[in-house]
Formats: sequence, structure tokens, C-alpha cells
Amino acid sequence: MTDSSAKQYDPVIAALEAAARGEAHPDDLHPDTAKSGKAMTAMQSAFDVRHYTLSLKVMPETRSIEGSVDVRFEALEDLDTLQLDLDPRLSIYGATLGDTALNVSREAGSFMVSLPSTLDAGESASISVSYGGKPHVALAAPWFGGFVWSEVDGTPWFATAVQGDGCDLWWPCKDNFADKPDEGIDLAISAPKGVKIASVGVLSAVDEGDDGFDTWHWTSRHPYSGYAVAINGGPYELVEDEYQGVNGSRYPIQFWALEENADKARALIASDVIPDLEFFERILGPYPWGDEKAGFVETPHLGMEHQTINGYGEQYKRGRYGYDWLLHHELAHEWFGNVMTHARPEDAWLHEGYGAYMQAVFAEETIGNLGYYDHMYGAYTNNEHCLPVANPEVEDAGEAFDNRDIYTKGSWMLHSLRRHIGEDAFWAGTRRVIYDTAEPWSLSYPIQSRYRSTEDFIAIMSDEAGEDISWIVETYLREAGMPELVTTRNDDTLSLSWKVPGDRDFPMPVDVSIDGDVTVVDLSSGPQTLSIPTGARVLIDPDSKILRTLPIIGDCSEQTEQQIQDNIERFTRMAKDYGWQRD
Repeated sequence: MTDSSAKQYDPVIAALEAAARGEAHPDDLHPDTAKSGKAMTAMQSAFDVRHYTLSLKVMPETRSIEGSVDVRFEALEDLDTLQLDLDPRLSIYGATLGDTALNVSREAGSFMVSLPSTLDAGESASISVSYGGKPHVALAAPWFGGFVWSEVDGTPWFATAVQGDGCDLWWPCKDNFADKPDEGIDLAISAPKGVKIASVGVLSAVDEGDDGFDTWHWTSRHPYSGYAVAINGGPYELVEDEYQGVNGSRYPIQFWALEENADKARALIASDVIPDLEFFERILGPYPWGDEKAGFVETPHLGMEHQTINGYGEQYKRGRYGYDWLLHHELAHEWFGNVMTHARPEDAWLHEGYGAYMQAVFAEETIGNLGYYDHMYGAYTNNEHCLPVANPEVEDAGEAFDNRDIYTKGSWMLHSLRRHIGEDAFWAGTRRVIYDTAEPWSLSYPIQSRYRSTEDFIAIMSDEAGEDISWIVETYLREAGMPELVTTRNDDTLSLSWKVPGDRDFPMPVDVSIDGDVTVVDLSSGPQTLSIPTGARVLIDPDSKILRTLPIIGDCSEQTEQQIQDNIERFTRMAKDYGWQRD
């Protein structure tokens, strides 16, 4: 890299370092816009979004967009004003209901549209909002999101990725997980000729324009979280295959790859996509969107679990476990995040804990315990244990996803729970969390989306286990720290007791191997002492079933500082690898 090309990244890298440390930087979003999934206001709670129609022209040359959004909604109570969200850096040109112009007022990251007359509860209407401008440029997508701009041999290559920051970074929406458009979304995306658009749902038409732009029409009839809606543009080649799911339905696999990588995408479908689908469907149940597609698109960022069009930026690398971890992880979110969605930001571990854990389970199947425990060891050493995983103090998605432990400690809770209640109960409960049935194999499309909370998880798993397992989940997820197994060994005795954060009840039995013979020590009634032969070889929890404090990681500040340094290094490398462009 030349000095001049390196210098173009200096401002980006400086901002990345500040962002990684949680410090202010020039690309900071408006604080209201940055809070995606925050509690709805009374005005937002007064209506239910039924459908969005997004028409948008993307102009990479100026990194700007112009378009409109039609919002069809139902009043849940008497309603005279609609409150939606949009980044203040984007302009609102007007709003209409039919031919009637509506008054629009803006306040921080929201805007209010006054209806011409009050709608009674149960009535429906549709408004159209026209808007445009230069959308926020992602600092380090997908963690610090927005529009991502790059190019391939002079052809624009762009994408959206806004999980932590929300749909309002680039289109007017109700930026809250709790109100998905029940009847789906239609998109008409115009881009310069030579740029193909890959998006959610099904491609219904392509209109060739005489103004140098073509318009790509995508449609879906499923509910979507706002961040799961994405557009991707570039010099793509569509690589296709199909898969017959566990419910007997055949559905298309579509991979929108850069033209130069089409053969790599074709190989990846055979080596990873199809085996991944087989794995998830066999263990969990039918792919949720088989009436549309299993979609993937090559992106100028690492990746994101956009519904039916997973962003993929791992650059076709074979991972250390023999499979493409990024593709596997994002595909897992079609089950954990898209069809089953967290009820509140504090429940985000249901997306990421499960999403991360499924890679360990896949490695367990493909290369054995070596792969499984290596995954779990990596998750353990990456725990920060600064904040609870299921933290009621969390107010928005960004705060929730800033806590790395929703991945690491979340997956370890699932590991310990699986070992405690057994295979059948754990996987039956998991399927009920997703589908509301432990036997989803014959479900036909469309498959019902649903919200789940930590409390729902506890109730379902307790029912499957035949015992109350709340003590496991609450201890691991509601406390920042981990249980400590206090052991004292003398010549012929071994004493064991639990020291638990918050003094919670934690009657976890512990396996103890004495010269190869395993004894299960019941600690439900308190500390226990075992007799052991002098000089015996003693292993405590030899199969690492239990998440507990071990002397292999630092405290919160040490772990956090290491994560900051890792992020700075990773973000800097990605800025160069993906050719991120900024104003």
C-alpha cells in the first residue's frame, strides 16, 4: 500500500479506534437515532404497521438516496398522529394520504405525521412519505452500521447493515423489533445500469430505465424486523441451486456473488450451504422461509443475518474447523432472530447465544469433541463478565449487542443446560422456543413468526426437563459474574461448595473423577465432603459440563481492554480489505 492510499484511511482508523473505545468521534450518530429498539412511545404504541412499500433510487456517485415509503397501518386506539423514525441527516420532503398533503414535524430522531381526521381503533390507512439525502456511512459494518460503499473495477458495490442502529438510518420506519410489518414488504430499488440489486423475499421484476438506472422489484409476505431488511448492489452473478427440506418442500438457494467469484460461490453452496441447511433442519425443523428463498449475497462488510438474504463477506475462506463459520452463523439467525425474535433488547442472547452455540454443535458433529470444546474454550476466554447477559437495564438493541457475553456466556449457559437436562429435553425445548411445537417436521409454509423472552425460555425448558430450571438460567444470565466452585483437598478428603453471585440458589451437581471412577456429588443441600484415597488422581468436572469461574481469564477491565485492542485491529484490517469509501 502506498503512502497516499494509506493516508486515505487515517481519518477512518482514528474514528474506528474512538468507536471501539466508546468515545465520541466525528461519525457519531444522533443519540436518538443510535437507539434502535428502544421502548415505544405512547404515540407509537397506538398503531400497528401492516406493510411497507419502499421505493428508492441509490446514487453511488454522490452516495445519496431519494425515494418514498408507503406505510399501511391499523389504529389500535383512536389515532390522529403517526410517529415514525428517521435519521435527522435525511430530509423529509412531504407526506400524503391519498391526494391529501399531511403536516410533518420533526423531533430528534422521530417525525410526526398529522392525519386529516381521527382514525377509530380498528381502522386502517396508508400514508406515503417522500425523503432523501446522504445516508449515514457505516463506520465499521455490521457493528457500527449504515450504508457501506465500495466498488469493483469501477462498478459500484454497496450494502446496508444496521442491526445495532436500526432501519431509520436509511428509510422511514417504526424502528422497533416489537412491531414487524405483519403482511410483509415490497421494495423497488433503482441503481445504475450494471449494478444488480439483491434484497429480501422474491425478485418479481426488473424494469430497464432510459435514464441510466434499472429498477429491481423485490417482494415478501413475511414479517420483518427493520434491521433484517437490506439492499445490496454490485456486479453480481446469480448462482442457484435448490434444497428439499425436512417438510418435503423444495425451495431455491440463491447466492448473489461478485462475477469474479461465481465459481467460488457455486462451490460454497455444495460444501457449506447445503450441509448447513441439512444440519439446521434435522436438529431444529424446517427452514422458515422456504416459500421464498434461502438467500446469500456477497457484501463489502463481514456479514449480517438479513432475512432471506444473508450478507456474506468472509471471502470464501475455509475456517479452522473445516467449514465457513460466518455463513453458518448468519444462517443460524434465520431460526434464532428472524422467525423467533427477542421480545425485548435484554433477551438478545436468544439470537446470539444460540447463534454462536450452533457452530460448536456443528463442529461436534463434523470433527468430534475436539472441535466442540475448542469452540467452547474460545467462548469462555472471550467472556467479559462486566454486565448481566439478560440485563433489564438495557434500553435498546445497541446496548444489548455491545455486551459480548450475549454470545459467549449465552452459549455457555446453553451448554451447561444441555448437559444438565439431557439431549431430548434440550432440543425439544429449543424447537418449542422457535416453532411452539417440539415436532415441527411437517409444518407447511408460511411458518408463524413469534417473539420470545427469557421467561418464555425458562418456562418451556422447565416443562421439557420436568423440573424448574430457572436457577440455572437466572444465575448465569441475570448476574455479571460466574459461580465459583470452592474446593479444598486434604490427604484423604475433598470438600466442595458453591459460591454464587447474588447468593442465588445454585444446586448444580458436580462430577468428580477419582482414579477414573466418576461420582456425581449432589450439592443441593449445601457443601459436601468426599473421602478419597491418599495420592488419588482427582478431576473435578472432568467433562467441563458447568460454566464456572476458572483462573484462565482476567477481570472485567482486563477483558474489555483486550476486546478493544482486538476490535481496533479487526476494524482497521476490514477498512482496507473491503475498500470502504467515505466522503
